[in-house]
Amino acid sequence: MDKNQKQAEITDLKAAWKEVAGAVLTGVAGLTVAESTGMRRKFHNAGVQYRVVKNTLARIASGASDLKVISDLFVGPTALAWHPTDPAAAAKVALEVKKELDKLQIKGGYLGGKALDAKGVEAASKLPTLPELRAQLLGTINAPAQRLLAQFNAPGQNVVGVIAAFKDKQEKAA
Repeated sequence: MDKNQKQAEITDLKAAWKEVAGAVLTGVAGLTVAESTGMRRKFHNAGVQYRVVKNTLARIASGASDLKVISDLFVGPTALAWHPTDPAAAAKVALEVKKELDKLQIKGGYLGGKALDAKGVEAASKLPTLPELRAQLLGTINAPAQRLLAQFNAPGQNVVGVIAAFKDKQEKAA
């Protein structure tokens, strides 16, 4: 790479890492081309950006973003997976791929302005997704109204039950 290509790469990385909700650094040493391609496909299908980076250029580019807290992890053959809005997406896919590829090394990660170690990345992968969080929030908001409606309907249901029991008793007697 000449100086202009390096500067272009730094500019691209800075632009890509402007907004990052969550990221995972992986070691890619020892992966075959087929394994690497399959892994890239999984990240892409999940909407996660995945890029093998030159460590020096990545350290420079990360200095201009929130990823500067993990700049010391850019050592050896390194790739970075990140998602701009879903903090757990990269971690979920990385751990899914790690189950299939023992050679894949998870160096660490980034979440909410903090650096994560490999165990932190594993914990981040267990976080619910944004749609799941929205569903939980809506369920929590709707629960009191549903309980109140059930209380209003209970006397009417009880009356219907008593009438049905009386009807059954009359039919048996007849």
